Amino acid sequence: MSDQEQPQGQNQPQMDSLSNSILMAFNLGVQFNQQTQGSKSVTEVTGELGHTIYTNMTQVYGENVQDDLLRTNTEYFLQIALMGYIVPSVCAFDEEFKNRLLQLIEMRAKKTEGQQQSRIIT
Repeated sequence: MSDQEQPQGQNQPQMDSLSNSILMAFNLGVQFNQQTQGSKSVTEVTGELGHTIYTNMTQVYGENVQDDLLRTNTEYFLQIALMGYIVPSVCAFDEEFKNRLLQLIEMRAKKTEGQQQSRIIT
């Protein structure tokens, strides 16, 4: 990200946390692809990844966060994890592409959070 795109001041730790959460979700999908060697259908992997993400979020946030918010965030991070699962099966690895994709995801997340006054749990 350029300096202009980097959030400034007090929001920086939150954005770092958002970046890390996005990266972790993407890498979870990549890990599933490597474990299965891409042999499972996206439909099969969707259930497994969704369950893994939801379970992790409930362990971390438990009763501190409403279930609707946990499910909404699970859906969001599941979409990112599915990209991590699908991308290695359809294109060659390119670090610049991966970094740019993650950057675009984060930019969209920040924009959506601001417009909808929603909250992404990180």
